[in-house]
Amino acid sequence: MKKIALLTGLLLSAVITFAQVKELSETTVESPKYIGQQGANEINSSESSPICSYLKSSLINNNFEEGVVIILFTINADGTLSDFNVKNSVSKASDQKVINCLKSTSGLWNPGRVNGTPVEMQKEIHVRFVDPSGSSLEELAQNNIESAVKQFESAKAIKNNVSLTSVKADKKSTRKLQSALAYLKEASKYQPNEPSVVFWEACTYEELGNEMRKAEKLNRFMEMVDPKYQAGLESVDIHLN
Repeated sequence: MKKIALLTGLLLSAVITFAQVKELSETTVESPKYIGQQGANEINSSESSPICSYLKSSLINNNFEEGVVIILFTINADGTLSDFNVKNSVSKASDQKVINCLKSTSGLWNPGRVNGTPVEMQKEIHVRFVDPSGSSLEELAQNNIESAVKQFESAKAIKNNVSLTSVKADKKSTRKLQSALAYLKEASKYQPNEPSVVFWEACTYEELGNEMRKAEKLNRFMEMVDPKYQAGLESVDIHLN
């Protein structure tokens, strides 16, 4: 009886799995797409995606700081936009200008569809503000990472300095570690989703004794170095005057 029950269970599991695979194979998913005021034809000639072309033309003459603004938002089933969330900030002013630009496209999207039915979907947009006459964003990020590591190593040296009282050593090392975090935050402004930034943040929180933040950063780091980790996003470069 046990063998019959086991075989029945395996057969049932196989049937369910087959049904799930069949269901997935018969599911068609279409991503949302910005179509503009007069439809996709007016912007399809560009090499960039329609929304990136629109952002580039709309934001080009504004004053921005260098860095990468990342906005996550929802395209609703009726083509309107909602739930704007700043995932990486350059400044409040720059972030808001990008959000306002995206908001102006609300209602001008073909929504995402599952099996032909409109559904809400999320989208992530990266807007890179670059000064072509200066250092690259990657170089600016690396400079801040190097400064953060120096502060981190200095904090560890202070902790090991036997000539200091434990209270004084803790105060001085904490200041250095907070400075390291500030440099890493600045690095993220120029190069978001950089694994080395998140790794050093985890190390710094460990030295500060903040195990919760350390674990959060380590989990994030492991996601980022996983080859399967690739968020669906669109990116556009805006050259500053």
